Amino acid sequence: MPQSQFNVTVADQAAADALVAKTEGVAGVKFVNVNLDKGTVVVTHGDDFDENAFKAAAGI
Repeated sequence: MPQSQFNVTVADQAAADALVAKTEGVAGVKFVNVNLDKGTVVVTHGDDFDENAFKAAAGI
């Protein structure tokens, strides 16, 4: 499955959990992983992934 990576500053685990909850329902999203140490979000998605909708939901 394809993946996309975004640089996002996430304050703590609670904020990471909230970001996952807000974005996991976006079209095409399979998994959302937040790396607090690196400041990245990796999205595993299908071909129908709506990147603009994901960015809007994530506040990017």
